[in-house]
Amino acid sequence: MTTPFEPTYAPVTHAVTPFGHDHYVIVWQYVRTTSNRHPKDTKSPPLVKYKERIVLSAFDFKPPYAMNCHIFLAPYGEWFTLIGRVPISAKEEDGCSMDYRAVLVHTCRNREVKVTIPVPDIFFEENFTPPLPSTPLPSLPPPAHHLYPPLPPHIDAQLGQTGSSVARHQATRKNWIRRYWVHVLSLSLSIVILGSLVIASTFH
Repeated sequence: MTTPFEPTYAPVTHAVTPFGHDHYVIVWQYVRTTSNRHPKDTKSPPLVKYKERIVLSAFDFKPPYAMNCHIFLAPYGEWFTLIGRVPISAKEEDGCSMDYRAVLVHTCRNREVKVTIPVPDIFFEENFTPPLPSTPLPSLPPPAHHLYPPLPPHIDAQLGQTGSSVARHQATRKNWIRRYWVHVLSLSLSIVILGSLVIASTFH
């Protein structure tokens, strides 16, 4: 019998993964320092990669998760944001027979930590990523000819005056060009006639 002040110890129980059975997965961790860059430095900060083998139940996931969902990763003691997923091919030995790699990121003042964890497809919501359109979008119909109502008399009169002034300006310009070329042709013809007369008088 225990006293109220005597501590009692219960056996440690691990969370059971919701994916049917528990096993180890290969987790990649990418750490990038972001605070030690010079303003004029164009080089990217160094990226450090880690690979570790973690039992899936250690994360205590409670799927399904949506995009940009915040998930607490117990092995790292930090909150991460789910930013995407990458399909796992059958040739990848560290995929652990999973469907996707969940991509999660954690940012703090001077570094960025990104992890990829192999998970099955039930880890994500059904509409995690928007589906691609199965059929091409229909083309726009040709513009139709619209019949507009007649303009009010005062606007029609103003447009008529504007149109007549433009027409008068074009007619004046054409007449001026016509007179210019007539003048040039008559002057050229006069020069030719005078030249012929001078040549004829020279031979006589």
